[in-house]
Amino acid sequence: MLLLKGFIVGIGKIIPGVSGAMLAMSLGIYEDSIKAINNIFKNPIKSILYLTPIGIGLSLAIVIFSKIIIYLLDVFYLPTMLLFIGLILGGIPALVKNVNNKVNIKHLLIVLFNFSLVFIISILGKYNIINNENFITFFMIGFIDAATMVIPGISGTAVMMLLGCYDTLLNFLSNLISIEAILSNFNNVLGYSLGIVFCVLLLSKLMNYLFLNKRDYTYAGILGFALSSVLTLFFETFKNNYSILETIVALVLLVVGYNIARKLE
Repeated sequence: MLLLKGFIVGIGKIIPGVSGAMLAMSLGIYEDSIKAINNIFKNPIKSILYLTPIGIGLSLAIVIFSKIIIYLLDVFYLPTMLLFIGLILGGIPALVKNVNNKVNIKHLLIVLFNFSLVFIISILGKYNIINNENFITFFMIGFIDAATMVIPGISGTAVMMLLGCYDTLLNFLSNLISIEAILSNFNNVLGYSLGIVFCVLLLSKLMNYLFLNKRDYTYAGILGFALSSVLTLFFETFKNNYSILETIVALVLLVVGYNIARKLE
């Protein structure tokens, strides 16, 4: 089951605008994964046994389905996107349940702030604040890329596009096809790798602390990201006109995705 859930998260990682961490949350493996990463040095065997099938499933999905997903997005864009929107929606009821029943103004403010954060990111993106290719730049890109993988509801692809560095990252990763290419770009590879490692270790501890000590507020924040993610995806998905038949099929897949997430949870 962990292999299958990791597989679904891996497919979601490929979909533009979809948060892999949000899918992990929807499928009920996010919080335990954070705990496993946080305890990797304290209890390595248990952590590795839990994370390995998830990692294998995620890697297999990216390797096997990358071209298939690209094809489906090109040919069946609306049904494919609504299937994954359904998977995200299926996890929202669980998020709501994890927010304390006595909802107060702090919960609502946290939801509103995180919901609005994506618009703040879009404003920053207009200034193209990341525009140089050096160690510091790739450390920042690695840190941000890892943050979008750890924080549920934030799409790494969307954030990179908003910040104006998606093409830089894509070209960087696509060129790492040999040891010679890695060595020739060693400073950038080192910066990107250190950014990812530093961010994962830092945020996994932070998220673990929040789940243990501020659980309801943490879920309120994730709920804000999730709602923003779904709304943004809907606006992005329905920018074009679609046939009635394609729309009906897509809506059916939306319901299917919702129910899959509810069952797997």
